[in-house]
Order: sequence, then structure tokens, then C-alpha cells
Amino acid sequence: MIAKLAKTCTLRISPDKLNFILCDKLANGGVSMWCELEQENFFNEFQMEGVSAENNEIYLELTSENLSRALKTAQNARALKIKLTNKHFPCLTVSVELLSMSSSSRIVTHDIPIKVIPRKLWKDLQEPVVPDPDVDLIFSSASQERYLDVHESQEERNCMV
Repeated sequence: MIAKLAKTCTLRISPDKLNFILCDKLANGGVSMWCELEQENFFNEFQMEGVSAENNEIYLELTSENLSRALKTAQNARALKIKLTNKHFPCLTVSVELLSMSSSSRIVTHDIPIKVIPRKLWKDLQEPVVPDPDVDLIFSSASQERYLDVHESQEERNCMV
């Protein structure tokens, strides 16, 4: 989805969260987005080390289509490993372990070129302040809605008799 909104995005990595950030200039008709993912929902193991204890985060700029393409190969993966590497240029290396038909596994590796964002620019990439909403929408699952529709229609029939 991010790849369809903007060509590049910022990935903020902290000890407990991953954030995808889009900050296109609104004057140019751009889109702004802040997406927060709890790392524990995606990874069994997660290790990261920031610049220092008080600045324990990493900000990377990357092409969202490259990340999307790499993660599509991981849909049926046995294991996924993402590392920050330097292969003649800074990269986010995505290694995907896939099972083959012969029950052996093979590793597919994607090297995504990135730009490490210097600490002096981090202030421009902070979580936006959003006012409290006027309306909250809560969606139930489709199976619950179907049950409610059927239940209501049976009650309506009983009332018509």
C-alpha cells in the first residue's frame, strides 16, 4: 500500500516499534502518513542498536516499491531476516528462507539501497499530533454482521405475522 502512495518512505526502527513515515510536501499535492507496527507482532527475535542509549533509533529512507517486492517473496517464508548492511553502499538486506518441493530450503536475498537519515533531520520525522476524533467507527467481523442480518430478518418476520 505504501508503494502506491509514494515512491520513497522513511523507516524508523526503535527497540519496540517499526514506523513507516511519508512526509511529502502538501504544497506539491503530496501525502503524509504515519504507520506504527509493534515489532513483537512480526518477529520472534528482534535486535537493534541505535546511535546511543538516549537516541536508540535508526531512520532510513528507502524506495517503498523495493521493500514491497522483497516482502512479497516472504509471504510463504519459513524465516525472514532483515539486516542493515554495507555492500559498497548502505543496504537493507532482506533474506527469505523458502521451503522447496524437496523439503530442502533455499535462501532468497534482496539488497535494498537505503539512505541513513542523519540525526539532525530526525526532528522533521516525529509522530504528528492528531486531535481527538469527533466520531469513532468500530467495524465488526463479516461473520458477526451476517449473523446480525440473519437474526434481524427472522425477528422482522415474526413481527409481521
